[in-house]
Amino acid sequence: MSRLVMYTTLAAALTVAPVVRTHAQCQLANPSFEFAGTGGIVFDGWNQFGAVWASSEMVPHGYRSAGVGAPFAGTWAVSGLWQRLDTTPGERWLAAVRVGHTAANPLTGSTCAILNVEWRDANDNLISYESHTIADAATPTGVMQRVTIESNPAPAGTVATHLLLGVLQSPAQNPGAAFFDLAEFYSLGPPTFDERQWFDFPGGRSVDFAGRAWRVKGPGFNGPGPSQFADSSNHVWVDPQDRLHMTIKNVGGVWYSTEVAAEEPLGYGDYIFTILGRLDLWADNVVLGLFTWQYPVCWEAANPWNQDNEVDVELSRWGEPGNDMGQFVVQPWEYPQNMSRFGITFEDGESTSYAFRWLPDRIECRSWHGGPAAEAPGTLIHAWTYFGPHLPRPEQPRIHVNYWQYNGPPSDGRDQEVVLERFTFVPSCADDAGEFRCVAACLTGPDNPMPASCAAHDRDGDLDVDLADFAQLQQ
Repeated sequence: MSRLVMYTTLAAALTVAPVVRTHAQCQLANPSFEFAGTGGIVFDGWNQFGAVWASSEMVPHGYRSAGVGAPFAGTWAVSGLWQRLDTTPGERWLAAVRVGHTAANPLTGSTCAILNVEWRDANDNLISYESHTIADAATPTGVMQRVTIESNPAPAGTVATHLLLGVLQSPAQNPGAAFFDLAEFYSLGPPTFDERQWFDFPGGRSVDFAGRAWRVKGPGFNGPGPSQFADSSNHVWVDPQDRLHMTIKNVGGVWYSTEVAAEEPLGYGDYIFTILGRLDLWADNVVLGLFTWQYPVCWEAANPWNQDNEVDVELSRWGEPGNDMGQFVVQPWEYPQNMSRFGITFEDGESTSYAFRWLPDRIECRSWHGGPAAEAPGTLIHAWTYFGPHLPRPEQPRIHVNYWQYNGPPSDGRDQEVVLERFTFVPSCADDAGEFRCVAACLTGPDNPMPASCAAHDRDGDLDVDLADFAQLQQ
């Protein structure tokens, strides 16, 4: 195929397609295709040309994927979607997406799914591009595979890059369609995306709690609040019973909040926090947040796509003594049906647990009296299941815990303390990383009976889960 022929055809298609300007030029808008566009655009935030539609097929996350069909233009041609992000010469980018095709309408012959990275000048003229075939007729049907591409450096004169996801068809007019979901596109830095996750943790201190390493935020002035954050052992510590203590303290006339973040992103699964004591005795305007968070490339106040991959348990009265104490939230909180508030009754010496089970198509939030093993109808405080479009994506959201001041120092003028008795994580098998963990936990071998819960991981049907099953999963 001639690149010149392909791009002459592609450029012609783009000149007649509506052009969308994304809400933020430093990160992808609507990366999981959950939000519909207007004015003939199928997906908000994306530009499109050719055969593009919203699909309920091949959906690894949420409820919609992007279907892209062969254009049948009689020559080399492309259908697809694209977005523009700002960049600079020499910058390299990582592009990732889930892609697949179905047995009902597979990619055939020379028709293939492509991922292109374009380099554009100040007048939006094409300088150069690189094209990657990410699925074709040889790709197994019925499976959404994650494909990752690292680009070459942006050439001289580059001010923008385009990520293009599409289906390329030759004059042979071989039919087929591809489906895309969970797109990612970010600069490889410096600073890298990994490094951005720790900008608010300059002190470098960490603590070990519940079998995991947690970094301590600060020192410095940061959100939420905003507040001064302290990272010393006088403000955050783990006691001999492996309980995490976090404080809001007045030191020298300055009130300090605290926050910790698990070093490892955990992905899909059940996050359970057990808190000791009478939370209702706190000042009315202090907040305990238990949440997933991913620092974005740039700050966007509107946050229409949940760019931060945030789901929260928040325990506070928000400055109003009569308010209920608890709320479950999927960001953005102001979006209809993204929040559920609830009251809690506490008893002396009691523990309460708060949990959210993050899955590809929902989040199951619960609260109950007692520890992780005490969850039952009789101990239930509140339950809420979220099915909306703002589901966090399995990128790099880490679990955070913060204890902070809302609208000023504690209303009672006293130091505050919270004790996390336990943090429990139960991985889901819903994504690749989770399935590897689940198979590893089920490895039994021929001499041990296979638990019924592990039957789904017996890939070769020999009634055990062993290294042969693990090898098939790796393939």
